[in-house]
Amino acid sequence: MALVPTQHQNYMQNLFRTSSADAANGVVASTRRERIRFFNAWTRWLSIYLPTLSNTLEECSLPSRLDILVAYGRHVRCGGVSTRKHQVRAQTVALAFRSISSTLQLDGKFNPLATAQGGYPKKISQLLENYKRLDPPVQPKLAIPAVVPQHMHMLRCNKTPQEQTVGDFGLIAFYYLLRVGEYTYHKPSENRRTKQFRLQDVTLWHHNTLLSPALPEKYLLAHCTAATLNISNQKNGVRSQTIHQEAINTFSCPIRAIIRRVKHILQHTTNPNTILSTYFNKKYPNGRCITATLINTAVKQSTAYLGLEQQGLHKDHVGSHSLRAGGAMAMHLNGISDNTIKKMGRWSSDTFLMYIHEQISAFSKGISHKMSKHIQFHNIAFQPSQGPKLISPAA
Repeated sequence: MALVPTQHQNYMQNLFRTSSADAANGVVASTRRERIRFFNAWTRWLSIYLPTLSNTLEECSLPSRLDILVAYGRHVRCGGVSTRKHQVRAQTVALAFRSISSTLQLDGKFNPLATAQGGYPKKISQLLENYKRLDPPVQPKLAIPAVVPQHMHMLRCNKTPQEQTVGDFGLIAFYYLLRVGEYTYHKPSENRRTKQFRLQDVTLWHHNTLLSPALPEKYLLAHCTAATLNISNQKNGVRSQTIHQEAINTFSCPIRAIIRRVKHILQHTTNPNTILSTYFNKKYPNGRCITATLINTAVKQSTAYLGLEQQGLHKDHVGSHSLRAGGAMAMHLNGISDNTIKKMGRWSSDTFLMYIHEQISAFSKGISHKMSKHIQFHNIAFQPSQGPKLISPAA
């Protein structure tokens, strides 16, 4: 501030303060908290074992600097930063290194983890690669068939408002390929990029005509042919997208589930910003949202009740994310193109393919029979060591 004229110092102080806050808000709060926690752990480790060194390691030679960083990586790997003190995965060690690098960069200080090419030093990269190889494979939550969300709804349709909401969102999440964070509660202080669907984000249709949510529930159930959900922001940062589904007019119709949620909310409030998974009862007259834990438990319960373990779907391998994966799987198995699935699920890359699990037997149906059919073929590759042999055709 010594460079700023006196009459402008208050303005510049305020500018520096607010611009720093703007930069900090460029990441979600949980990411910022994790970065600070890991950087503090690095500083604390140095103060205990190498108290004469700064957290930038500028005073060390390059070989010593790398030895210290690799040793710290091993410390993190063995649970030195984990609250449970157990061996952590390679991605946690990478997060610890990334937190050091990011914090020092944000503070404009020397970064011991950066090379001239902008990547990690070779020794750090090899350490992380070794830990990746030693880690057990990641077990993604398995896709579930449509009978699971149908059972979730059937089991709760005549119970408490909370259970009815859980049952309805089993159907909605499955057919609309929703991320669990798009409809369950999370603290506003977490500053997540994903915004939950609200009352005002629902559009009801009778063919090409808009239907007012204020119409009687019986009328809407009888005449609504489709529903659109509009999301203002989501996990991948893509904003203002829509998802549209048509009514199937069955007991487990996702459009009817949306109508029930809309009408339940409108019985208690007309606030358009009310989250769509809000339920009201005597204990919570002002409303309360369902949580990811409730959805997770319901998916596991229905999977176990339906005996799907006999089909390789153990309750320990499914969860709330299985609804989104199951919806994508159902679309794929019914011949819907990958581009349509990608658009429906609002994936910005081909990562959605990880939900299409190879262990599903439907993928390999008939392949062995096709492989056993003999088809004559010949090799057309030129073999220079022998040269082509010309054979005159038989007379």
